[in-house]
Amino acid sequence: MRKLLVLASILVVLSVFAATINWAFLQEPKTLNPWNHYGPNATVWNSYILSPRYGSLYAYSDVRFDWIPSLAADLPKIEQEGNLWVYTVPLRRDVVWSDGTQFTADDVVWTMNIVLKLIKEYGLGGNWASMIDPDYFVKAEKVDDFTVKVYFTKPSLAKANFGALMMPILQKKFWEPKVEEALKTGAPLQTLYNYDIEDEPIIGAFAFKRWEKGAFVEVATRPDYFDKGSVLTLYKNGAVEIKNPKTGHSWSGYGEPTGEKELELVTGPYVDGIIYRMYLNRAAAITALINGDVSFVFNPLGLVRGEADQLARVQNVKVISNTTNGFRYFAFNLRRYPMSIKEFRKAIAALIDREFLCNRVLGGQAFPQYGVVPVGNAFWANPKVAELSPGYGKSMGERYQLAIDLLKQAGFKWVVEPKVQGNAVVRQGRGLIAPNGQRIEQIEMLAPGTGYDPMRATMALYIERWANEIGIPIKANLVDFNYIVQRVWDEPFNFDIYMLGWSLGYYPDHIADFFHSKRAGVGDFNTPGYNNPEFDKLADEFLAAADIETARKLAFKLQEILADDLPYVVLFDSPIIEAYRTDQIIFPYEKTLSGLQYVSGVPTLVKAAQ
Repeated sequence: MRKLLVLASILVVLSVFAATINWAFLQEPKTLNPWNHYGPNATVWNSYILSPRYGSLYAYSDVRFDWIPSLAADLPKIEQEGNLWVYTVPLRRDVVWSDGTQFTADDVVWTMNIVLKLIKEYGLGGNWASMIDPDYFVKAEKVDDFTVKVYFTKPSLAKANFGALMMPILQKKFWEPKVEEALKTGAPLQTLYNYDIEDEPIIGAFAFKRWEKGAFVEVATRPDYFDKGSVLTLYKNGAVEIKNPKTGHSWSGYGEPTGEKELELVTGPYVDGIIYRMYLNRAAAITALINGDVSFVFNPLGLVRGEADQLARVQNVKVISNTTNGFRYFAFNLRRYPMSIKEFRKAIAALIDREFLCNRVLGGQAFPQYGVVPVGNAFWANPKVAELSPGYGKSMGERYQLAIDLLKQAGFKWVVEPKVQGNAVVRQGRGLIAPNGQRIEQIEMLAPGTGYDPMRATMALYIERWANEIGIPIKANLVDFNYIVQRVWDEPFNFDIYMLGWSLGYYPDHIADFFHSKRAGVGDFNTPGYNNPEFDKLADEFLAAADIETARKLAFKLQEILADDLPYVVLFDSPIIEAYRTDQIIFPYEKTLSGLQYVSGVPTLVKAAQ
């Protein structure tokens, strides 16, 4: 539920008016079809547009990220029935789809159960398989029009509270006949992925209007949006209160809603629509912001220092900074030789001096990351992971020698063996030969180009140079973002090494989703093909954890295993720096984890400035 911020202590009257606002994108969405987006083709660019379209039973509050009812009317009642755990969820009675149909238990039950069927019988993957995990989710049942029972094999924070109960709900009336039609075809999932969504009813405030490929996507405000005027209040004592004066819906929890208010948010939308305009590169998007053609630039990576400095000098442009919940990394294809050899992966990891790259090469614009849980997510991040990284705290010469020693331990040889003296390689390695006697040919590292992410492009070139110094024939191939996604997920697994990044949720169930062996199928998240029975066992225990402390201990252990096995090498992240035009739009708040792009630009909150 998204709202507009009003400071409790100060009343500020701002002149605003409804308008269509323009925002900049750096990449074309791959799809606007929910089956495809939450399935094999999930990208952040789809998500910016799609996330506000769909509702879920529970959601996070703005800024503070409390777990609160959204389409639900209250928090779930949890009881054990026989061998199953039942979450009874009361539903709001004031929710209306954009076609005028009332939202009921039928929509929830149908969505959950059909997703389970598609996963079990047809291999539906991606985020759907994370949210509806057949090992936990059993079924959803309708009690009455506004009450649902959701059955699980065991209580689980990851798979119940932060999984199935937060999944997007689709309209049964619209999608049921289409799914039935798709199941009669020879390729049911592909048929679902290709359905036109132009007239799809939605719960959110912005309906699809048009998509001019390569140019823009336009969405229009629903004139009948049911939640307009709803008020969310967060209190400093931890309490949360939701009230919709128009419909009479109300809820409060986490204590008494009294005392000093932390913030108060009133739902819009306050604009007529949004046009997401596509630009070929960062420079073109920033020029558009300077010229006033757009009021905000979406970029999960944020601005680099030079761009921020440039924009800070532009009248009516404001630059803001926030901490992040994500990381940039590279992944090995463990299905291919020699990436399947742990010592080979460790040798490459040992060469990478993150501190040098972040502080010297990137001028402090980035900070080193070592584990799959970002340091900003402090409760869940294992502080020991950095020390477990090969080469941590060593000089460059020591890193070279460690990498050479690791390769030798695994049985690698060279036609010309590298030699290290001091901090330099005085004899470059040539002709690397694997333990099986195979000559290692060129290994391709796919990485985003400088027009998309100059930081990752720079790191890829340094990794190529350091690896080549000791005879590992890595070649950095700087390409388009969507081309990497295609090679990794669509072709599939047509890569040696690729470099991308993740923007993450607050509960770190991604640890299991990214690396469990059951998630290594086509279009799923375990792209390296990592398979470790010990990891799988602990990951299952983590996903089944019903209390925070048990989950935290297991999360720490899982991070340590990954730091040793290295299916990923986590590299860095950077504070998210963004900019917007104050003469065109008014954001309700500026301080939020991972920036305004992380909450899709809060479209039901933003106002057009006169």
